[in-house]
Amino acid sequence: MGDKGQVIGIDEHLGAIAQARRTATAKGLKPPGVAFVHVSQTDELPVLSDSVDSVISTWSLHSGSQRQLEEKKIGNEIWRVVKPGGRVVLGEDIPENLRSKLVVDAVYDHGSQTEVVVNELSTATNNGANSKISYRFHVVKPTRREEDGNVPLESALRDWWIAYPVPVSEVPYLDCGDVAKMVRSGSGERGDYVVVDVRRKDHAGGHVRGSVQCPAQTFYDDLPSFHERFGERKKVIFYCGSSRGRGPRCARWYQDYLNDKDDTKSEAFVMRGGIKEWKERFGGDDALTDKDVD
Repeated sequence: MGDKGQVIGIDEHLGAIAQARRTATAKGLKPPGVAFVHVSQTDELPVLSDSVDSVISTWSLHSGSQRQLEEKKIGNEIWRVVKPGGRVVLGEDIPENLRSKLVVDAVYDHGSQTEVVVNELSTATNNGANSKISYRFHVVKPTRREEDGNVPLESALRDWWIAYPVPVSEVPYLDCGDVAKMVRSGSGERGDYVVVDVRRKDHAGGHVRGSVQCPAQTFYDDLPSFHERFGERKKVIFYCGSSRGRGPRCARWYQDYLNDKDDTKSEAFVMRGGIKEWKERFGGDDALTDKDVD
């Protein structure tokens, strides 16, 4: 897949996703290049429309009315996420209703060239050999007009964080004023706390003086080295733009990591209001707010 390629594995079983992530980590593979995501078969795929080059799938479906819902949803979602010119390859034991739907969608609705390969498998029984028909479905989604083009994506995933485990810890919040008192006191230099800015490029426009930058998109993968660096700090305070997304998520991941290690020396916090509130209150105070130098 090259340095800029991406492979996304999807499964409805949390245990399978957890094992896949552990195996990938052991081999040095991590998001966004290799991502594993938990999705129910009746959920919308957390993948952008027209974003993937190929969909390769084999699956087992539930029975009864649940099966019909899954067939309809899977068919719609597979067709939605594959990009123009992309390929769909579905393995054996495809439900007949789903196979028919995909053929109709591809040929009649979208003008695709569709290839359906029929494999006849013989299975030995006490009464002789029985034949089982299975299908392999291969379709190429038609390309758009040349001027439409395709916009390169950093990731086909709708949200970067779904490639990682959902954090379970709850963490306390600190008011910006309380953090400002810590910064003025210089207790950070004594190792009492550290303030962590989990933003990326927007960090340059202004940040808490003395804070360290650890982008949220790579934070989970860097947890061991982050803990090695800051695990002795009593308070590890996270923030982002408004501290409603990236900041709390990273704080909870860090607290999960501490809990797994039974580490009580350090504790995660979130700075309420994020840099937005900080700049409103202290943006004109050079002792509290810093900016990157061009």
